[in-house]
Amino acid sequence: MAKKKNDGASTGILIVIGLIIWGLWIAVKALIEFNNQVIQAASGPAGIVCAFFGLLILISFLIKRFIYRGFNRKEEELKQSIAELEHKEAGLHEQVQREVDSRITSERKKLRSEQELFDKTVNKATKALQRIVDSAYKFRAKTLLAGVTINNWQVKYDQLRKETDSYADIRNRIHFLGLEDNSDWEGLKQEFLDKVAFLQKAQEEKEYQAEIKQQMREEKQRQDELDRQQREAEEEAERLAEQQRLIEEALAQAEGSYKAELEKQKLELEQQIADVHKQYERAKSMAQMTRQGHVYIISNIGSFGENVYKVGMTRRLEPMERIKELSDASVPFDFDVHAMISCDDAPALERALHSTLEAHRINKVNLRKEFFRVELEKIISEVKRQHGSIEYIADPAALQYWQSQESDGENVAA
Repeated sequence: MAKKKNDGASTGILIVIGLIIWGLWIAVKALIEFNNQVIQAASGPAGIVCAFFGLLILISFLIKRFIYRGFNRKEEELKQSIAELEHKEAGLHEQVQREVDSRITSERKKLRSEQELFDKTVNKATKALQRIVDSAYKFRAKTLLAGVTINNWQVKYDQLRKETDSYADIRNRIHFLGLEDNSDWEGLKQEFLDKVAFLQKAQEEKEYQAEIKQQMREEKQRQDELDRQQREAEEEAERLAEQQRLIEEALAQAEGSYKAELEKQKLELEQQIADVHKQYERAKSMAQMTRQGHVYIISNIGSFGENVYKVGMTRRLEPMERIKELSDASVPFDFDVHAMISCDDAPALERALHSTLEAHRINKVNLRKEFFRVELEKIISEVKRQHGSIEYIADPAALQYWQSQESDGENVAA
């Protein structure tokens, strides 16, 4: 459309120019005919030049008037077209913007709805996974706690620690889900320690009951042995009394050297009867003394090293039987005896020694573990102070241990 308007304006300008030239031509012809003199005068070089320049100025004025008017009109039309185009562009832009905003709002609502649905799904999955992970951890921890014993508590503690680390590792691997830490390690550790303490207390009670039963067995064994000694003494006294009666009857009828021999036998029998009575009275007296026993000081260098001693007590009439029991399969070497102290109140002496050596006790939790890391001279010194002088062995044989050491040395040399 703008191109057609431009073509029309050009045609109009050409027509105007043509009309102007035609008018000029007629005017010039009329002037030539009307004013011959002027023409004659103007026919000179100066006149022609002036006429030419005058016509040229007139033509320029006319061209400027008509052409600039067309150009101004055309410029106004162009400005109006540009304004219309800008208005249409603004309207189109506003319409497009409204459409874009509507689409964006719709997509945002859709995305928000999908995001909410996704968040709900993730939250539901997270809670389900949280329950699964927590349940697995708690079940494993409960199982490990249920299996804790006095002998495996260290292993179970390490396993509990590993389970807690595994629980944390799982959370770290899926950290984007934001799982909570419900391990409660401090509470679990406290529960574990409480159970270990309970088991230790139960073990101590069990050992205490075993010790009581052992003491009861020892006392029964001791009583049985004393009863046996009393019974043997009574039987021996009866047998000797019968022999004495027979000798007295024989003496009543004997004479000479035979009578002297019988007198001698009678004296020997009376001495034997007196000895039997003493044995009987001693057995009877010992049966009445329930606190009489032996306090022993023993060591096991091959099992526990140097300067480790066990200070204990036994009421057995044969105290070495107790030492043999301690040297069972639970230790690699036999115990060596440094001192075996017989006294009327063995528990009191044992208690006094333990009290003095308390700072040197190895196991400070279970007090029935009667092992002390201390020099032997300190123990002997306390025994002398509490009981009096005793005989003791400073350097025991420890045969099995030293023989094993020699055997190891020979193997290395070979």
